[in-house]
Amino acid sequence: MAKNVLKGTEQSSRKNGGNQYFNLDAEKAFFEEVDEEVRNEKFKQLINKYGGVILVILILALSVAVGYEKIGQWRIYKAEQKNVQYTQALAPNPNYQNNIAELEDIVATEKGLYRDVARLQIANILLDNNQTDKGLATLEQIYNDNDTAEKFREIAAIKLATYKIDSYSYAEIETLLQPILLNADSAWLPMAKEWLAMSAIQNKNYAKAKSIYQELLTDTSISDEFKARINDMLASISDAENGSAQ
Repeated sequence: MAKNVLKGTEQSSRKNGGNQYFNLDAEKAFFEEVDEEVRNEKFKQLINKYGGVILVILILALSVAVGYEKIGQWRIYKAEQKNVQYTQALAPNPNYQNNIAELEDIVATEKGLYRDVARLQIANILLDNNQTDKGLATLEQIYNDNDTAEKFREIAAIKLATYKIDSYSYAEIETLLQPILLNADSAWLPMAKEWLAMSAIQNKNYAKAKSIYQELLTDTSISDEFKARINDMLASISDAENGSAQ
């Protein structure tokens, strides 16, 4: 898919007699294609799953931890009540502002896991309801808050990169993703590298993009689907480079 876009770019460049094989219209088409393939099909699936299934798992894990630590019954009761509040806040509601109000109450009264999950879910709801500026502002607050758990800051960084890749320079995207790129144990590391490669392409640094993709191929933990997408992108870049040299 991306390969066909790049080939179309090459043909457009020859017709226009330009030296660059990525003209404005073709470059726009290329990144719209990437957005559809990577952002919509891959990233949103992960985030949507996180907002539901993994949220429940986190809450259940907290309840188990509460039991093991044998804290007072009043703490257990409080945790149970908070789980009910989360359920109410996440229930489908025609007026999403009601969900946000419930979650903001949790943010104002709780600390730790409950607060972190609530803030991230507020950002998700805002973004899903086209409140992009407010949603990104919430993600930036999470990202810049040193009291937020590292895992939630990494998720905020990935989501910010998703929305900022079209407007940020390569250096800005690299800085944004730096906490993940420096953490070899991060579950988000492959995705962070992929977004970095996409930023390199966006900023016409094709050699850097190829280097990142080739490094990703050495990662034995990534899926076959991911590897296929990387190989397709490498072939597309090579075809475009060969076409510009002729």
